[in-house]
Amino acid sequence: MIDSHLHFWNPEHLTYDWLQYVPAISGRMGPEEFAATGVPLEGAIFVQADCAQALAEVDWINRLNFPILGIVAYAPLELGDTPHIQALKAKPKVVGIRRNAQNEPDGFMTSEGYIAGLIAAAQAGFSLDMCIRARQLPELRQALDRLFRAAPEARVILDHLGKPEIKAHGADISADNWNKEINTLAGLPHVFCKLSGLPTEADWKHWTQEQLRPYLDHALTAFGPSRCLFGGDWPVVDLAGGYARWQAVVASAISHLPKDQQTEVWSGTTRTVYQV
Repeated sequence: MIDSHLHFWNPEHLTYDWLQYVPAISGRMGPEEFAATGVPLEGAIFVQADCAQALAEVDWINRLNFPILGIVAYAPLELGDTPHIQALKAKPKVVGIRRNAQNEPDGFMTSEGYIAGLIAAAQAGFSLDMCIRARQLPELRQALDRLFRAAPEARVILDHLGKPEIKAHGADISADNWNKEINTLAGLPHVFCKLSGLPTEADWKHWTQEQLRPYLDHALTAFGPSRCLFGGDWPVVDLAGGYARWQAVVASAISHLPKDQQTEVWSGTTRTVYQV
């Protein structure tokens, strides 16, 4: 198994302002702490953790003794073709860029600067992880229409299935037109869907597999296994039941698929989209 969405952080040496809001996971989270999960990994894609020292975060990850196959780093895409993008080209293992937009105002993803940044990152050979909320899916679609016109071969990964509001809507995948927006995104070229992050979009303490499965089933149908990839979202997933419980839900959702398609979800799609 290759985990397509793994975070590490070290607040003793780097700054993560957002950790103050999640004290349960605010300490150092590195390879030693991950080992306590008992999850065997062939490798993982590290995804930036909104660290204030973004380039230093990449350097720290590259020094760790862990099978990191690729790094999805931060870049301020709203600044357009920023030198930060070229700086990342010189860093080992950096395969993608993520500018977390889930807390940004309406219009952020369709601004001229952000669109220019997406295009520059794609043309530099980086994949693009998109971390947004369900209400932002229509705006993302508009942004991607412009991206693909300029960079048809761009590779885009939708993190956490677009963060549907499971806590509010339960298993109702039609709420807020989430299912229709997912279908539309699945119709765009080179868009992939990360099977990750659903437990923290539900009630952290009381979510059930029956609430999460309709979202997984719909994404698998819309995108197909060859464009879906498993992400553990550790250690954030520890806020809502833990890694093993989430992994079991995904395993159940794909258990009816042929073995080769299950392998795509567990590792093959990650190799393809991140080119590792």
